[in-house]
Formats: sequence, C-alpha cells, structure tokens
Amino acid sequence: MSTPALVATLLFVLAPVAMADAQTVQLASGVIRGEQQQDLRIFRGVPFAAPPVGERRWRPPAPAVPWTGVRDATRFGPVCPQKRGVYPAWAEVHMDAVGMSEDCLTLNVWAPATGGPFPVMVYFHGGNMKYGSGSFPKHDGSVLARNGLVVVTVNYRIGFLGRFAHPALTRTQTGEPLVNYGIMDQIAALAWVRDNIAAFGGDPGSVTIFGHSAGGVSVNVLMTTPGSKGLFQRAIAQGSAISIDRDRHCFEPGIPGAQGSSWQSVGEGMARHFGAAGGDAAVARRLRALTPAQIVGYQEEQLIGFNPCVDGRVITDDVAEIFERGGQHDVPYVGGANSWEWGQIDDVPLIGKWFLAGGFLEGLSDEDLAVFDDQWTRIGVSQRWFAEGLFLLSTRYLAKQMSRVRSPAWLYHVTYVQTSQRDDVPGAAHGLEVPFVFGVTKRRPEIAEAGTVSAEDLAWGDRIRGYWINFAKTGDPNGPGLPPWPAYRPDTDLAMVLGERLEPRAGLYKESLDYLERRALLRRAAFEGRAASRPAGEEAAGEPLR
Repeated sequence: MSTPALVATLLFVLAPVAMADAQTVQLASGVIRGEQQQDLRIFRGVPFAAPPVGERRWRPPAPAVPWTGVRDATRFGPVCPQKRGVYPAWAEVHMDAVGMSEDCLTLNVWAPATGGPFPVMVYFHGGNMKYGSGSFPKHDGSVLARNGLVVVTVNYRIGFLGRFAHPALTRTQTGEPLVNYGIMDQIAALAWVRDNIAAFGGDPGSVTIFGHSAGGVSVNVLMTTPGSKGLFQRAIAQGSAISIDRDRHCFEPGIPGAQGSSWQSVGEGMARHFGAAGGDAAVARRLRALTPAQIVGYQEEQLIGFNPCVDGRVITDDVAEIFERGGQHDVPYVGGANSWEWGQIDDVPLIGKWFLAGGFLEGLSDEDLAVFDDQWTRIGVSQRWFAEGLFLLSTRYLAKQMSRVRSPAWLYHVTYVQTSQRDDVPGAAHGLEVPFVFGVTKRRPEIAEAGTVSAEDLAWGDRIRGYWINFAKTGDPNGPGLPPWPAYRPDTDLAMVLGERLEPRAGLYKESLDYLERRALLRRAAFEGRAASRPAGEEAAGEPLR
C-alpha cells in the first residue's frame, strides 16, 4: 500500500465515528453513551480536557484522559467552583443536582438524531468570569438542535482558578502559556469540537461561537487569539463589554483606576493573604494546596474584574487595538447589547454607586458630562456611563473595525421589554435575549427575565432565534419571514433594533458614544505617552489621566 493510502486508512480508522447504536459515540479519548429524546441525541458531561487539579491547577489544559469501556454521558458534569446564592432558584436547584468541583472541564452536545453534517454552534456562558455554567437550564440546546444544528455548551475555569498570575508561577513555568487559563480552556474545547464533532453529525468546518456577557467578551477575545485561528467560521458577541482605551495586562500595570493593577500584583496580594512565602517552589505548592472554597471566598472579597488580560502569548495585545489594525480573525461577526445594561448595578447600595461613580467619572467636568443631556446626579450619570461607556461603546467600536477585514458585521440593540414588565423597568435587561435565543422560555418560563412569558414574548423570541439560526447556517442573519437586517458600515451606522418592532436605525446614541470614543482614545494615548517616557522599571503612577 502506498504511503498516502496508508495515511488515509489510518486517519479513517482513528477518527471519532458514530457507532451502530445512535446513543453511543466513539471519541478520540474513548466511547461515550448519551441518551435519545425523540429526534435528538444528547450527551452531557463529556470531558474535553484533563482535570485541572493538584499540580495541573494554573496550567494549560491537557488532553482528556483516555478511558476504557463505555463512559456514561447522560448526566451533566459539576459546575466550576463559584459562590452560591448569586443566581435565581432554578439555577441553584441545578447546582445542587450536579455539584461543584475543580474537575469541571466538560461540555454538552445536542444533535439531531439522523442526518448531517449540520452547522455547529458553540456557546460560552456569562457570569463575570467567576459565575455560571454551560449546563444551566437556560442553555439547553434542544430547540436550536431541532432547527438543524449541533449545539455545544462549555464549562471553563472561572474566578481565580481561571485567571491567575504570580511571580513564582511565572518563574517555575517558563515556556508555557500563563494566566488566561479560562481562555485556554475555551480554545481547547474548540479544538475538541474540530476533532470530534463529526461523530455527532456536526460539520467541523461550519462552527459558530456565541456567548453572552463574559461569554461575549470571550468571543471577542477568541476573535484575536492565535490559538483559535481556524477553529470557528462565525462569531456572535452578546452583551459584551471591553475597554477600548486599554485592557488589563498580566505582567505590567495599566491605566490608573479599576484596571490599573497587573494580574501578577493581584496574585501577590492573594499569596500574602494566605501566607504563601518562601522560595518559588514553596509558594507554588502553598497556593496549589488551597481549597477551591478558600479561593472562592477570597475572590468574593476583592473588588476586581476577571476579564482576560494581555499576556503576550495567548492574548497578544489589547482586543480593540487588534481589531483596529485588522488583525482579528476574518469571519462574519454579530455584536450587540441591550438598552438597560445599567440595570446590572441597580441593586448596588448607594455608597457603592458613589464609589463606582468616582471610578467612572474621574477627571470629568460638568462640561464633559453635558453630553448626557439630563439632570441626573453624578451617581445617576455613572449608571449611563456603565451602560454606554462599557457595553454600547465597545460593541459599536468593534463593529466599526470589522470594516478593516473582508467579512461583514451586523450590529444589534435589544430594546424589547417582556409584556409583564413594561410598567416596571426602563428597558431590556442584561441578557434578556439569552433564554429566547435558546428557546427554553416556552417550556421553562421561570427562566425568562420576568419569570412569566406571554404569547407576544414567545413570538418575539422566535424571530430573534431565527436571526441567530440563519447566521449559524449561512453567515448572514437574514432569511425568509424576517425584517431585513443590513450589515453594519461605519458610514451608515445602522444597528438593528430588536424591540417590539424589528427595524434598523442609524446613529443610536451617536452623540454620547462619539464623545466616549474620543475620550477613551485620548486616555489611551495619554497613558501610552507616559509609559513611553517613563524610565525602565518604573511603574505607572497612581494619578488619574485627564
């Protein structure tokens, strides 16, 4: 047999394949058995990487450990370690059922029982990078799968277990990626999809990644990471917020303020808290000996964000700057946010809002704030700053930068309020669209934002889900029966408003977003100018940039 023929034969024999029993699938790491529900096959708790425990804590994900026999894939894996009591009752019940463990790198697959190959949608959950799970009931992929898709939801390391740096780890783990372990998990999950999804009837050459909130941030980061290149062909970032002035950096201080401390200095603070001292090996052992509960308890006391940081290897530069120079992956892209994003901080106590206002509005004069054109207090303005300066600004900004590549982009803005809430809230809450995109609201109305769902709400959800399904199948959200959604271009500035009516509008929030964009870029330039003139080894000063 010729060498090419032999190679082809070996690839066929070794490739993951669906077996005679539709509920049993051969993967690269072993055989799994899921369950069949009418016209769907469902596989839960499938490991895509080795358990990140013991010496593997704060290390890049390793391949899943092979097993013998048939592994049960009818139950979800445990959620990653996190604080309880943050989510509604339905989520807490789920966490009671599946448990919590540092050994949590699993994914779930919903697939049509017959046919294929089908386009694939891979979902990354939200939760501020320290809460949540891919297995939550609102991420049930059944409805999407019944529309001719293979759906994958993923767990990834969160909190300090998914984002951590310390000089002892930097010095003892030379030559390997550091800090952004949750993003590394997501890349590993996408590589697993490439290598295994054909066994479920999925097309590894037609993969859409999508995610909400922290998951949307992850999508934007994955659009720029070298390790994810070629692993997906379309991307949807829902309700994501990134900094366009400067991301947090892993090993050097950044712009003074909430993102000013490097992740390495954050890690040194945790080590001091737990008395981890001595040589590098001793410090690393002490940190790895901490229980997940100790780490989660400490992280809940820290007022820091857990967004990914620039490490120079996994994440090579600030996300906005990569987009600006056209360095993002050249794939069709959808981005958007909701009209009441500041509802996320509604429950923050007044004193907390006061400090939050100081962080957002540092250096702004009354003249600066006039762009908002209202009579709110400075605390009230901080709520709009939170929504427009983080969510709406960065969403529009990244859509604008997609003009630097060949692939199109579409921008959306959710304004829809569920019928039972229209007298109670001023707009669409953060993540309102997520259970409607998945289509779980008819069967589990308690998962929806309002806890109740009307026929009008369901009809709205069907149309929104239609856009997502079309995009996953064709790279374009438009399709029969849906109002036309024009691609975004900086000159037309058209966003699709997903409200009681679905219609494109030009120049949403234009005055305030233009102002915020100019200020963010000036802030970045001021920081970079100071950094360039600072003597080598001298850290950034703590004064605000004006």
